[in-house]
Amino acid sequence: MSRYKISMQNAKRLQKWALKISGADKFLKNIPKLPKTKKIKLGLYVSYKIDENEFDDGLDWPDVGIATIYAVINNQLGFLGEVRAYNREAYWLSTNDDEQVDTAENWWKLINEEYQRLLKFSEVKK
Repeated sequence: MSRYKISMQNAKRLQKWALKISGADKFLKNIPKLPKTKKIKLGLYVSYKIDENEFDDGLDWPDVGIATIYAVINNQLGFLGEVRAYNREAYWLSTNDDEQVDTAENWWKLINEEYQRLLKFSEVKK
């Protein structure tokens, strides 16, 4: 039984709100959106795709992933972090290692550090 569910329209409003209030928008506007092609160039990408499976959280308001950061290295997609939001009340900036980063600046720094680490690791593997 579900008590709370959001629509795509509300999720898009939540997305816009969370990106602005968190400050993540100023970092994400400078990186390209994740393309839908099979072969993707090396780099950092963002996906603003909202998963409709997250719209129903049963007995509580759903927290929705509203932006996901990926690294593409050797045409392999790797998750680096995301922005999640809850009912226009709270947002989370997370990375692989940190569930909740305090500021967008620190979040972006951690994402870039992880990306550089992955680049170095991929060079060693060659």
